[in-house]
Amino acid sequence: MPVRALADLFRPRGEAPAPDFRTAEEPEITIPPMPGTEPGEEGSLTRPSLDAARRRLAESFTPTRPLVGRRKRKDGDQSSSIGFIGREAERERIMRAVAEDRSHVVIFGERGRGKTSLANMVMAQALAMGFVVARHVCAANSDFDSIMRGLFRDIPRWLSTLGPAGPEDPPGALGLLPDRPVLPGDVMVASNALIELRLLLVVDEFDRVVDQETRTAFADTLKQLSDRGVPLSFVIIGVSESAEELLGRHPSIQRCVTRVPLPLLSHEEVEELVERGAERAGLDYSPTARACIAELARGVPYMGQLLALRAGQAALDHGRTAVQGSDLIAAMQAAVVEADPRIIAIYDSVTRMERDPAALGALRAAAAGRQDSLGRFQVWQDGPPDKPVLRVAGIAADPDAWRRVLQSGAIHPFRGDGPGLYVFGEAMLQQLVLLRAVLAQQAPRPGPGATPE
Repeated sequence: MPVRALADLFRPRGEAPAPDFRTAEEPEITIPPMPGTEPGEEGSLTRPSLDAARRRLAESFTPTRPLVGRRKRKDGDQSSSIGFIGREAERERIMRAVAEDRSHVVIFGERGRGKTSLANMVMAQALAMGFVVARHVCAANSDFDSIMRGLFRDIPRWLSTLGPAGPEDPPGALGLLPDRPVLPGDVMVASNALIELRLLLVVDEFDRVVDQETRTAFADTLKQLSDRGVPLSFVIIGVSESAEELLGRHPSIQRCVTRVPLPLLSHEEVEELVERGAERAGLDYSPTARACIAELARGVPYMGQLLALRAGQAALDHGRTAVQGSDLIAAMQAAVVEADPRIIAIYDSVTRMERDPAALGALRAAAAGRQDSLGRFQVWQDGPPDKPVLRVAGIAADPDAWRRVLQSGAIHPFRGDGPGLYVFGEAMLQQLVLLRAVLAQQAPRPGPGATPE
């Protein structure tokens, strides 16, 4: 559902309809008080109750922490990590690729979509199926040698009998690697000692690797493992628009790599995320509040969790368990303040500190208009030949302003299949644009005769 529907969703009954977002006018996106106590009214929760509620809330919404597979609750029940919603199709596809096809997997997508959380779930399931699992998180200076040594070091210690027996030799599987820089062929040699095991090696944040030779070495390793039928699968995770951006274009590995793009959550899944977290936290997020959070998150789990967490904290600050409109506004303000300074700098540069209304309108059109499950949107012209209208994600925008936005790099053509598709250049810029737009419309407007400062 496009964000322009917010205006109708939150318009009090009897009020005139909001302007059409597809025209050149700015939409009136308003957030009303939620059902419950009136704005400003304090609740009556006691200090012990508040402290307990804050702890539950912090465990229910975890925007700053990836989910961690299965955790054991105090009642002994082994349940999925709190707040994991959707991704069943992706999880099943990955497990089939690893367990049945003996394929390698590349998980890619923008920041905040839950790639690491999905990988954690896959690792937990693989362990339950008898896989030996190791993991390494890349840094900017990572190369093939450091990544492989990190993975083999993480292989469980009970494999210590595999390595050389000398007292000076590295213990465990790490001892299978040579004392010189590791090459793809060395991984093949080491895998001979692990042939009886089902190994899953997970490489996270692979997009941070800047060394092209490392990416090529990984592609060579995947092909050699696949050609020899070694029961060892890699799961490579990174921020990217395609698997080729991470590993490069190597036709020889097309058949042995399963590509798993991580789509946005649906509107209903974000609402379910908020509803499930609210139930566990013991707070009341009305259907309107959940819909508002889902609209502003635009399918990004991180933003949905962040807004839900900050809104719940604002309610508890006033001694209430019911989230209302003022709490949502406080959550939006907090999300803007906490945004990546680099993203804020891009926004301010493109809009000239919001003094360029045409560029601001083009950004808002892209942020609020129609998009597909990967966050891509179309740009086209329609109308009569003598008066063409530029449509950005289905919304009218100024052509000159749109060119300025493209030149800034804030939005760029999608680097993949599909001509005429565009995406935001930075994750969370879209959400920052929407949050600023809503907050701007909530700000008090000057009365008649008032002069701007």
